[in-house]
Amino acid sequence: MTVLLVTNDFPPTVGGIQSYLRDYVDEYVKREGPNAIIVFASTQDPAAAGRYDAEQPYRVVRWPRRVMLPTPATARRMEQLIKAHGVDTVWFGAAAPLAVMGGTAKRAGARRVVATTHGHEVGWSMLPGARQTLRVIGNAADTVSYISEYTLGRFGRAFGSRPRYVALPSGVDTAYFRPATAAQRARTRDALGVGEAPLIVCASRLVARKGQDQLIRVLPEVRRRVPGAQLVIVGRGPYRSRLDRLARGVEGVTFTGPVERDVLRDIVAAADVFAMPARTRGGGLDVEGLGIVYLEAQACAVPVVAGDSGGAPETVTPSTGIVVGGRDTRGLTEALSGLLADAPLRAAMGSAGRAFVASEYSWELLGDRLRDVLGGAAP
Repeated sequence: MTVLLVTNDFPPTVGGIQSYLRDYVDEYVKREGPNAIIVFASTQDPAAAGRYDAEQPYRVVRWPRRVMLPTPATARRMEQLIKAHGVDTVWFGAAAPLAVMGGTAKRAGARRVVATTHGHEVGWSMLPGARQTLRVIGNAADTVSYISEYTLGRFGRAFGSRPRYVALPSGVDTAYFRPATAAQRARTRDALGVGEAPLIVCASRLVARKGQDQLIRVLPEVRRRVPGAQLVIVGRGPYRSRLDRLARGVEGVTFTGPVERDVLRDIVAAADVFAMPARTRGGGLDVEGLGIVYLEAQACAVPVVAGDSGGAPETVTPSTGIVVGGRDTRGLTEALSGLLADAPLRAAMGSAGRAFVASEYSWELLGDRLRDVLGGAAP
């Protein structure tokens, strides 16, 4: 059986969907072998894409455009790949809009169509024309995967009742995201210049939805209650200039900018608390689909303060962290101060968080689920 992944989002371009698909493809290859899947992806940087593709054990076919759209030319190339390689399952890495080609895929010989959603489909479901597009996708898809119960609740009716719905959230490599040793923790904290100070970390793209601004706003009061508390903000994005202005005159704020994956993991693992008070914006159009960073932090045995946007609360249990309103500065202050001041509580939450992620979001579990979705009995 051969799977064709059709996607506008794939490495070496960096992003959440790109990482999600990379990791799931790797898990599928572990189970079925490198010849079981072909990736058909857009090209942002031809040279970088060529280098990346050459390192993969599976075949990557590049569409020579920065953006892949469901045009007749794209559909023809997809049809050629389906016929040339005897493709059984076409997997659209982001349902909207490419999965409108699901009917074309079946007419070309594919027996099964899988459409994966991420969160932006929530916005599509709120707009009349885009909502109709989701129904077209649902009418052709055999399976629609979703990352959180929240997103499914928001867009499920738009896709309709025909497809099967399967949860495929981001998985977490608990061997990679693990608690820091005392030496690793000290080394990372020394590199950050925070020593043994009470440490809050937020690692995410710098955009308004993520709530880094709220962390800066409450830090002075947190420091009054927990002297010396530090806030380290990791990442880059269009909100950086606004955050810089907001942080002027606020003691204890450090911006690292973008960092390598290993460094990011080490910073998160060195934290006393991981916090990202995400909030929904744009009347529901801009929402947190799930929030993989919350799970990665818990895998590192770090307690979490999550915002109440979208699916974010699903990543936390009462024993592993605290959910606060994304606009509730008082609640955020209480949550951060309370955790920073209570080491036994942090330790208990950290241990529970790692166990929670291992049981619910392990790649062993989710990789097997993907294999069933892509290779199960044809409808």
